[in-house]
This record gives sequence, C-alpha cells and structure tokens, in this order.
Amino acid sequence: MSGTTLRIIIALVFFVHGVGHAMGIIPALGLSTVKGWSSQSWLLTPILGDTVSRIISFVLFLTALVGFVGAALALMGWLVPHDSWRTLAIVSAVISLVAIALFWNAFVSFFPNKLGAIAVDVATLVCLLVLNWPTEVDLGF
Repeated sequence: MSGTTLRIIIALVFFVHGVGHAMGIIPALGLSTVKGWSSQSWLLTPILGDTVSRIISFVLFLTALVGFVGAALALMGWLVPHDSWRTLAIVSAVISLVAIALFWNAFVSFFPNKLGAIAVDVATLVCLLVLNWPTEVDLGF
C-alpha cells in the first residue's frame, strides 16, 4: 500500500470519527427527543447540575470533533500544519474517551456508536503511542 493511500485512509477514519462526535453535541444543545439520548453525566450532573453538565458535554464533544477533523486535515497537509496531526489525534482520542465515559448516554446506541468510537480512540492511542505507527516514511513523507 502506498503512503498516500495509507494517509488518505487514516485521514478519512479521523474525519468520520471526528464528525461522529456531533452525536454528543446534539443532546447537549437540547435538540434530541429520543428517549435515553441525553447529555446527563452519571458523575457530573448530580454534583454540578444539568446546565453545567450540558456545557461540559458540549465542550468535550466539540473539542474531540474539531481535534479529529484537524488531525485529518493536518495528515493530508490541508489548512493545518502536518507536524501537528499526531498530537491532535492523541489529545482528541483522550478527550473523546473522557467524554464517552462521563456522558455515556450522549451516543444513541452501544453498537456501533459507543463501541466504534471507543475502538477508534483506543486504536489511535495504541498505534501512535505504543506502536509508533505509522511512521512518516509509511505515510510517504
């Protein structure tokens, strides 16, 4: 597989995964009427109240969305410096995992929404932090 092909595939995964975090933003804005789809946190809502919890949910999911989309753009060398793609992906994966853990019902269903998001986040962290893959050479740089 060529470096360009690998770069496009990873960028597409980051982009789609990032946009998927909009599902966590929808209930935080009060736009959801689906039963069980909410921005209430099992930990934060009882302590801080619904309004603050919704704001935190919105910020976390929006940050993950922007971070993953930014990582995709950086990986392709579009609008965002290429050197920042790894950092953006790692930070976004951590924020995404925290957001999912705190706001479990912000995603509608367990599979593929929650399970898929967790899998992409964990795979991102394992590949970039443990395996140090892909290298710049693998990506065609």
